Amino acid sequence: MITENLPFYQLLDSGLGRKLEVISGIRVNRPSPQAIWKPLVKDTEWNLVNSNVIRTKDGGGKWEHKKDPSPGLTFPFEIDGKTLQFKLKFTSFGHCGVFFEQIPVWEWLYEEVKYLKQKLGRAPKVVNLFGYTGCASLVMAAAGAEVFHVDSSKGVLDWGKESQSLSRIDEKSIRWVQGDAQEFIRHSFKKNFTYDGILADPPSWGHGVKKEVWDFEKHIHLLVEGMLSVLNKDNSFLFLSSHTQGVQMEALKNLIYDRRWKKTACGELGVKHQNDGRILPAGIYTTGQSYLRP
Repeated sequence: MITENLPFYQLLDSGLGRKLEVISGIRVNRPSPQAIWKPLVKDTEWNLVNSNVIRTKDGGGKWEHKKDPSPGLTFPFEIDGKTLQFKLKFTSFGHCGVFFEQIPVWEWLYEEVKYLKQKLGRAPKVVNLFGYTGCASLVMAAAGAEVFHVDSSKGVLDWGKESQSLSRIDEKSIRWVQGDAQEFIRHSFKKNFTYDGILADPPSWGHGVKKEVWDFEKHIHLLVEGMLSVLNKDNSFLFLSSHTQGVQMEALKNLIYDRRWKKTACGELGVKHQNDGRILPAGIYTTGQSYLRP
């Protein structure tokens, strides 16, 4: 799943732990640990940036802007004749609210939800775990899903609601849940709730609302077991991705192994450079579908 040829995003170059991008017209220079090669474009091109991320000694970071980006800056995303507006904010650690390698994931999710809605004759119930600012949730809602968006941070939930309003997505189509992903799944199982699709993009480590500890390698098999227990046996999908160093694609695929799946896949996420054939790797994924689309 490779992101390329977008009107409002370009990856111009990368190398020596950095990447040079244009995000909704703003040229930025920010960290990219995967970029262990040498940059290709001249230093003069890198020096033209408006916004630059500076790492601090405590492991954090901060943005330095030659000109402050507009507070109303958005990333427009077009799909199936619809235009969604994702609110952009330049936060510490070099984030802006959108992970651009996820765009092919959004397109995959949109088509799966759209198909299931037609097949089921109702809005598919889907869950977005570790949902961050909610781009995928908005895409699935736009396709006709009833979405449960789960994240431990109230700040990013409010951020997602801003994008929902800007995108004119029905408020009732997304339930913004501040909570721990593992606890949400356990609660759903206890209440006999079932879902037609789950997206999970867990970090390598983190903490829940009540300081619950998340460690990918220690807890992912339990989370997957829980997800499988609340997914409908028929007509459901699962999308799981990983950005944890050392985890391989086939290992991720083995995690979701289940006889219900009629189709499975695994692969890499990445972003293609604007003017050359290099791909900046950005994680791996696996999918399972208990149905076959025509």
